[in-house]
Amino acid sequence: MRKKHLISIVFFLTISMLNSMAQVPQFSQYMEMPTTTNPAAVAEDEMMSVFGVFRRQWAGFSGGPQNVFASFNAPFKAGRTKHGAGIVFSSDEIGLFRNQSVLLQYSYKVKLRSGRLSLGLGVGFINNTFDKDKVDFTGESNKVMSGDDFHKESDPFVSGWTEKNEDDQMSDILFDVSFGAMYSTDNYYIGLSALHLTSGTIDYGNETYTMYVPRTFFLTGGYNFTTSNPLVTLTPSAMLKTDFCSWQAEVSGLLEYNKRVRGGISYRFGDAFVFILGMDVISGLRLGYSYDLPTSKLIRSGGSHEVYLRYSFKPQFTKKNKYKSDRIL
Repeated sequence: MRKKHLISIVFFLTISMLNSMAQVPQFSQYMEMPTTTNPAAVAEDEMMSVFGVFRRQWAGFSGGPQNVFASFNAPFKAGRTKHGAGIVFSSDEIGLFRNQSVLLQYSYKVKLRSGRLSLGLGVGFINNTFDKDKVDFTGESNKVMSGDDFHKESDPFVSGWTEKNEDDQMSDILFDVSFGAMYSTDNYYIGLSALHLTSGTIDYGNETYTMYVPRTFFLTGGYNFTTSNPLVTLTPSAMLKTDFCSWQAEVSGLLEYNKRVRGGISYRFGDAFVFILGMDVISGLRLGYSYDLPTSKLIRSGGSHEVYLRYSFKPQFTKKNKYKSDRIL
């Protein structure tokens, strides 16, 4: 793809987000880090943990999404009831946009039949920034080139940009709330959550340039299948994501050997095949990597890369020291 076309596509993707929706980041290893989509999963494995993930989407495509997510959470008891609490930080970039958020998460857990029901709440803030100083008008002195097929001088976004906004960046801070529920047993789990319930509007100081954060709903589930070999476990899982304007579905299957090494494949409908590898480096330390092979002809890139690292341990203030599998949350 020629550089001129590449720059033009990124520019189009950037300005088309104005007066539209902010991007909701996606992670291919969603089954390993359910707190990215559901606050009810906080401390669901009854372990204190810290983890982080870095995702580079559409490698080789200038301005493609780049996501960072970090979390710390821990279980605690109040009387005879069980709870979980944590804090998460995320930073998502696409084109000239950057979303940074800090969120406090809490979950309440109660025994229900043969499993456990968890209810979770997340409260925090989102800071959205648009870096207008990096807009490339493809001409000298940031002027539209004569005969340019991609940018027009009559475009109000181009002609009125510098007059209306003197700062290099425009930003706005929104209050953010999320809610989730999860039911889990030793063999399976199912979760339902809603992110960005406040669905705030990002205001850049001019009615022409606004964006809103859509309410996004997630339905997830997974199951543990034992095989004829007691050292091998098959764990299929699935995720459905929607804002009721668009839908995204993903199905996955992982094989785990001796509770230490795992690998598998996912398919994100209409988007990509995902290859996943992971291992427990030492007791409590888990490392994972995934590669997305795009199937869509809309984006031509070197695929997407995602690296995940988690360290979990049993809090010393608990009475037992028995590790619970975190494959099923």
